[in-house]
Amino acid sequence: MNKDDDSSVSLAAAREHYKKIFAPWIQSLDINIEQIDSEKVIMRMPYNDNLCRVGGILCGQSLMALIDTCMVYVCFIGYGKFINCATVNQNTSFLRPAKNTAVIATGRVVKSGRSLVFGEVLLQDENKRSICNATLTYAVIPEA
Repeated sequence: MNKDDDSSVSLAAAREHYKKIFAPWIQSLDINIEQIDSEKVIMRMPYNDNLCRVGGILCGQSLMALIDTCMVYVCFIGYGKFINCATVNQNTSFLRPAKNTAVIATGRVVKSGRSLVFGEVLLQDENKRSICNATLTYAVIPEA
């Protein structure tokens, strides 16, 4: 990848793409891309009372949105460039509730093919306890 190429998947370029490609309600989650390289993506979603359900537990919908957002970047590293992609399947296993904590997402490519990307995303709390694990399949949308 050419570091000067706008399509290269650098941390700065990934953060800029976050502002451009995601819906405003996803941007309101204040997800921070902390690391992106050829092996993995690490994101952090800060704790927010507005994302909690009864009992102060972060709602599953917000966690699945974080997983889905992380997987978009997994696709980018799978192809080594910014591509247009879409969710085909997301299988999420919730392991423990997330309460009063930021959530860290770590995503990686399992397999990257011509038209599909298979990935995994693990969510952990700030103490590195697993919150949920997801396996995902994304379709790569061909350029016109």
